[in-house]
Amino acid sequence: MNNLIQRPLCEQKHSVKDETGYQMEMDRLSFNQIDLKWASYVNPREKVLTYQPPRSAIVSHFRLQDANNTVTKSGQQLNEKQFVVFRESLKPYDLYVLPTLDKTRSFFELSISDDFFDHLFTEESKFLTRFRNSSFVQTPTFDFTAQMEPAMYGIINDMKKSPYSGYLKGIYLEAKAIELFLLQVKQLDQQTAIQQSKLKPADIERLHAVKDHIDSYYDQPCSITGLARMTGINQMKLKNGFKELFQTTVFGYLSDVRMQEAKRLLQDEKLYVNEVADRIGYKHAHHFALAFKKKFGILPGSLKE
Repeated sequence: MNNLIQRPLCEQKHSVKDETGYQMEMDRLSFNQIDLKWASYVNPREKVLTYQPPRSAIVSHFRLQDANNTVTKSGQQLNEKQFVVFRESLKPYDLYVLPTLDKTRSFFELSISDDFFDHLFTEESKFLTRFRNSSFVQTPTFDFTAQMEPAMYGIINDMKKSPYSGYLKGIYLEAKAIELFLLQVKQLDQQTAIQQSKLKPADIERLHAVKDHIDSYYDQPCSITGLARMTGINQMKLKNGFKELFQTTVFGYLSDVRMQEAKRLLQDEKLYVNEVADRIGYKHAHHFALAFKKKFGILPGSLKE
């Protein structure tokens, strides 16, 4: 991708407030053929925002916090912990935004140019092929939507806290943007495979319930026996079906969720290693430190240095 490194890194902060009480704070990074946006907003009552894209692009929108706040004209919506990939033309379009009540809602957005997408395209991916062949519509659709994986949160956070500056920061962010996009490709390809799976719909629903349980209670002890009993699926189908559906084992997924949360607690909340170990369900900080090093290649204490 080095041949695409041309434009200097541009960092901007935007603040929007109107008479209805709608307020948004946004950090934006633009470089080469990539735009990154981190934004949070509050919105007292339903409203319509007309957005004018600065260029045509492939947009990946990640809903980080809260749910059900961005709704298309057709009534489609995006929930918390979901992402959507869509085309954006130069034509303006409307975003229907539901009230946030007393909560702040946040999102991250990755936009890449058509040329950059072409560099990433391969027919080996069913999602990329379907996406390229999909109709180009004026209003974004939610045809390519999936659940966020723990690693996606980690990459988004890494980009926000880039350890580099200047030209090296652009290279780092480009690499992370590609890594994030490839995770989306993997997730959407996997979703296509699920649609072709021989697993029964009821079993797929139960396996998603297991995954959701781990997402919410990763700090609690769990066992194959307990998860199978809780969701009403036999143990063999739980182990084999989870691997088929999510391309990882039950305990592999649990470890990934724990490690990504541990990294966040160390970097964002500045907790001590023993506090993090306890917070994510480890009885012994030493065991946690070994697992963290196996995952990230460094000891957790080094993130606080």
